[in-house]
Amino acid sequence: MFGSLYVAIERWARSSTSRQGKLPDHIPLWYIRQLSRAKLVWMLRYIYHNSPAQRDIWHAAGLKLGDIRSADVLQHIPFTTAAELAEHPDSYICVAHDKLIHILTTSSAKGLKKTIYLTAGDFDHQVRTMGTHLRRFPEAGRVAAMFLVHDPTWSVGTVIRRGIAEAGMLGFLSGVHRPVQDHLDLIKEYRINRLITSPTHLSRLTFEAPAGLDLKGLGIRYIHLGTQPWTEEFRSRMEQTWGAKLIDGYGSNECVCAIASECLLQNNLHVSEVDFWMEIIDPATGRVLPDGQDGEVVITTLSRLGMPLVRYRTGDLSHLIPRKARCPCGLPLRKMGRVRGRIDDMLIIGAGHNLYPDEVDRAVFSIPGIIDYQLVVEKDTFKDVMLLTVEANGAQDNLRASLLKELLAVESINTPCNLSGNVVLAPIEIVAPGTLTRGRPKSIRIIDKRTGNSNQEAIL
Repeated sequence: MFGSLYVAIERWARSSTSRQGKLPDHIPLWYIRQLSRAKLVWMLRYIYHNSPAQRDIWHAAGLKLGDIRSADVLQHIPFTTAAELAEHPDSYICVAHDKLIHILTTSSAKGLKKTIYLTAGDFDHQVRTMGTHLRRFPEAGRVAAMFLVHDPTWSVGTVIRRGIAEAGMLGFLSGVHRPVQDHLDLIKEYRINRLITSPTHLSRLTFEAPAGLDLKGLGIRYIHLGTQPWTEEFRSRMEQTWGAKLIDGYGSNECVCAIASECLLQNNLHVSEVDFWMEIIDPATGRVLPDGQDGEVVITTLSRLGMPLVRYRTGDLSHLIPRKARCPCGLPLRKMGRVRGRIDDMLIIGAGHNLYPDEVDRAVFSIPGIIDYQLVVEKDTFKDVMLLTVEANGAQDNLRASLLKELLAVESINTPCNLSGNVVLAPIEIVAPGTLTRGRPKSIRIIDKRTGNSNQEAIL
């Protein structure tokens, strides 16, 4: 696709300084941007030539092949939505069908089943990327990935397993439906020192572990979390409990695996910009927002040939960090902020108060013993009714009172409840661990029954 210098730069950009000496330290930041711009233009022209359906859409928008000369043309290309991807998956395929050897299906918040196809080269590329990411974290070569693995088309699990092997590590894929004790036994028997899982399952491991078990004594050094946003308060509590570093990662089923990840410094996420072009847009207008401003994450894949996606609206809320200087870790990749949640999780309650999911997370998970929660908002005449259900580790005195206090400490809840009087907090329900995630890779944390919106989409 590119000359030898581009290939070398791309490999260096994905490498860790510990394995490649100090070469990444000498790659100018602008050169990585130039590489990603070159790949973007190449990919857009590739799609134009190989996807008649996409070409027709671009023609209808007034774009011709001659217009695809720089990255600036991207803002004139229509967005790809989850509904379109679910309804017409073949429209995005750019190779002969007999070259598609891997399939992934995922269901979105609106019940849309999306199908993603990969070529052998696409799959191998994801495996190498996963392996490179794991190698950036030293001294932890025995890995257990814990997710819901019942679905035979959940190929992300296969990518993770193969990526662990690519990194030269011993790996296990263990379903979250298994008892907590089975997971703990696996960690002990094989001396696992790294976990890849979801925040919900990590909570289960933590709070359902046998009383008196010293989780620090298990020897876990890193815990990589995906599928759901989580707070810094959650990080602090889990790191103290496990004696391990929590590493945040951002991805989507549609993009197969890691789009961005924290480094050892745990200070925002490095975007793999040699594989993904990221935009942040105003979800209402579609306008591209400046760096530092929260909006919807939009992704264009740069390295996938079988079924590339252009301007795919993820529904996730985050922002891009302004480009100033490289991270002290040495990676010459730009950064994004940690994901705050999903657009369909952001609630407008009462008389126009915006309630973000991370605000609810901080309030609920500030209470020790809380494993997970679900917040349902219903309409009762002129009032909004908020019904909170929490999973807790055993009966706890004053749990409801503590939760109510923390919720009312959130301004966007307290104001409409106590001043405006147009929002009501219903009695809090406490359920057994596992209730909210039964049969799903993660819980549905926010449900707005006033509009029928809910978030069921896996982020990983």
